[in-house]
Amino acid sequence: MNDDVMLQAARDVAASVGARAIVSFTEPREFASDIPVIWVQELQLDVLKDLTMHDILEVSERHMLDATVQLYLSRRLESGLVVGVFPYALILYDIEEGKNFISLKEFADIVPRDVLHAVLNLAMEIAIEGREGRSIGTAFIIGDPDEIFRHSHQAILNPYQGQPPALRDIKNKDNWESVKEFAQLDGVFVIDTSGDIRAAGRYLDVTGRTVMLPGGLGGRHRATAFVTREIPVVGITISESGGMVRVFRDGICKLAIRSDVRIKS
Repeated sequence: MNDDVMLQAARDVAASVGARAIVSFTEPREFASDIPVIWVQELQLDVLKDLTMHDILEVSERHMLDATVQLYLSRRLESGLVVGVFPYALILYDIEEGKNFISLKEFADIVPRDVLHAVLNLAMEIAIEGREGRSIGTAFIIGDPDEIFRHSHQAILNPYQGQPPALRDIKNKDNWESVKEFAQLDGVFVIDTSGDIRAAGRYLDVTGRTVMLPGGLGGRHRATAFVTREIPVVGITISESGGMVRVFRDGICKLAIRSDVRIKS
């Protein structure tokens, strides 16, 4: 079906149900709508053409969840309906259905939501952009820095030691470029619960052999998972291959966000 026809149908459905947004997986174009239209960028959907309709709908629902996670992170949409527009179907998605996947409340006893929100947004930018034309992987450990320091050691000179607090605040986007630069270093970032970056290039003194993780996840993920099991911290990893952002707590991956499903800002 023509993409314009699908968009017009989505606009009518969104208006009738009071949707918060229209999320379009079609090619971006000029389209008039009173309800915000958010475009998903660079996602290859032609691989779906050989699937059954059941499989197509299942994959589409997963894409909608991934897009909704990004809406939550970038625009703080936590509730309401969104209409997904695909070249072959419309999907009405209730953000509440994905709340268990996107809620940051379950981490609030360790890390304030504004700090975790900032680190996740920064992690997504690193996953999407990489550095100097290549993908990079890194990890952020957030919690009591003294506890984290007892389970790690400095592998290089700490670039944040002696820096003024204003330059170490992860909540300030003006500081993100330096974080992206230091993300190319081996080791992890240590961030305290106020959002102060206490260290970069730090090695976790754990093996991670006893944690159970899906196949294909390397030492960075295992060490991060293990340290979150040993002490009350939250770990966020960025995969060098695949660009997946994962959030760990209690030795378990609680949230995984794909960077290939990304909305146009």
